[in-house]
Amino acid sequence: MNKKIVAIVLVIALALTSAFAATTGTSKKGDVSVGAGIGTGVEVVARYGMGKFDLQGGVSLDFLSGNSFAINGGAFYNFADWTFKTGTLAAPQKISFTTGPLAKVLVKDGVGLGLLWAAGAEYTFPKVPVTIFLNVGLGINMKFNDSGVGTSLAGHGILGGLYTF
Repeated sequence: MNKKIVAIVLVIALALTSAFAATTGTSKKGDVSVGAGIGTGVEVVARYGMGKFDLQGGVSLDFLSGNSFAINGGAFYNFADWTFKTGTLAAPQKISFTTGPLAKVLVKDGVGLGLLWAAGAEYTFPKVPVTIFLNVGLGINMKFNDSGVGTSLAGHGILGGLYTF
C-alpha cells in the first residue's frame, strides 16, 4: 500500500514540476505534437508548445534502468538558434538548441525517481509540420523498494520525431 501512495505522490509531483518548470523549444504557442523516439529506451512522446518554452513528456520502456516502465516529463527552453540557407530552399532554415530539467518516474521492482538535466537540438521541416530532435541528459536515479532507497547515475538519450497538429 505504501508503494502505491509513493507512486501516486511522485506522479503528481512530476506533473506539477513539468507544468511550472522552464523549458526550450521552437513550437508556436498552443501547438500540440505527438511522436516517437528511440535511444536509451523506446518512447512515445507528446509536446505542448509555449513559444520559447515547451513542455514535453513521454511514456517509455527505459533500457538503462533495467527495462523499467518510465513516465517522464520536462520543460525545455530554446536558448539558441542556428540559421542557415541552402541553394535549394527558398527560406532560411533553423536548428534550435534547447535545455531544461527532466524528471522520470520508473516502475520495476519498486518505484524510482530520476532527476536529470537535458540538452538537445531540433529541426522543423519548412513545408511539413514535422520536427526531428535529439535530447540527451544526465542526472541521478533514486530507487525506493523494500530494501530501502538506492541511488545510481541516470542517463537519457532519444532521437525522435514529432508531428504537429
